[in-house]
Amino acid sequence: MGDGSNDGARGRPVNAALTPAIMEAVQSLLADGGYARLTTAAVAKRAGVSTATLYRRWPSKRDLLLAAARQVAASETADIDTGSTENDLREMFDHKQRLLAGGIGATLVAVVGESVHDHELATIVRTGVLEPTQEHLKLILRRAEARGECLSADADAAANLVLGVLLARIAFPDDRDSGSPLLEDDVEMLIRAITTPVQQQTGTNGKD
Repeated sequence: MGDGSNDGARGRPVNAALTPAIMEAVQSLLADGGYARLTTAAVAKRAGVSTATLYRRWPSKRDLLLAAARQVAASETADIDTGSTENDLREMFDHKQRLLAGGIGATLVAVVGESVHDHELATIVRTGVLEPTQEHLKLILRRAEARGECLSADADAAANLVLGVLLARIAFPDDRDSGSPLLEDDVEMLIRAITTPVQQQTGTNGKD
């Protein structure tokens, strides 16, 4: 997966040293105007390369988006065990916020939007973003169970919730946003939703 320099290979390979600048240009253009305004000419100009250089490896803007999507997927975090479920979750959220605060966040929003009509993009999002988030949450919840915590959260549903809130904040920023996709209220809500004990949730449902 790596930096996307081998995606859709055609003709002579692109100098690997140019790939970071090209991917950064894709991300910044997506942040500026979204996928609809992304063009290979604009990417070449912003990256300081010729369009011929781009076409050797990425002959269309879809190919550029695929490469950028793979770069986002490759940025998923490794698990961090702090010894506390709440702190594990905060570490996870902090990493995702740092990752998605800039152009990568705009890239992910663009990729998710286009993946509705593009099976290859949808596969990258599922296997490179959603499934790693699910597996990360499963590890956190298994450790909680091993410590004797009986939580009600399902890792798959929790992953959908976390990514859904992140994408919504990136796509529709709040006036209170200060450079990080998630507000503190969002973080507290997600932690409560994931760490609610089974007994408490059952008791609440019983009252209804």
